[in-house]
Amino acid sequence: MSELHNAISTWRPLTTSRASSPAKPGQTADPGGTFQAALTAAADRQSSAWNISAHAQQRLAQRGLSLSQSDLVAMDQVANQAQSKGSKNAYMIVGQAGLVVNLPSRTVVTAMQHEPNTIVTQIDSVVVVNKPDHASGSLPIGDRLNR
Repeated sequence: MSELHNAISTWRPLTTSRASSPAKPGQTADPGGTFQAALTAAADRQSSAWNISAHAQQRLAQRGLSLSQSDLVAMDQVANQAQSKGSKNAYMIVGQAGLVVNLPSRTVVTAMQHEPNTIVTQIDSVVVVNKPDHASGSLPIGDRLNR
């Protein structure tokens, strides 16, 4: 009976005002509340789904390689396809970079220059990522050819 009394005494009507609901930890308040802002925030969360291990960050820096946001988005798209075929640990070829990745955790384990005669062990698949062409407006090469 006291639980029911407590529930009734703490009940408040729902409001549609965004200002009345505080932001949850880890969220930022969106004072504009525009659809574009929400879409951009969702895209940022989607593209930051990849973890890059300290070892991989070191290897990327040592070898002068970098991954752009569009690279990470492209990696995520093919990672979903590879996982649907049962892949767990893959060697991803992204432009000149070869990345050993754990797909379930979306972690880049190590990075190297993708070169002939490279031997990679402890993987179950190879994934070729269509690297966005930065010179032509960041459209993947396949998309650019179809237009």
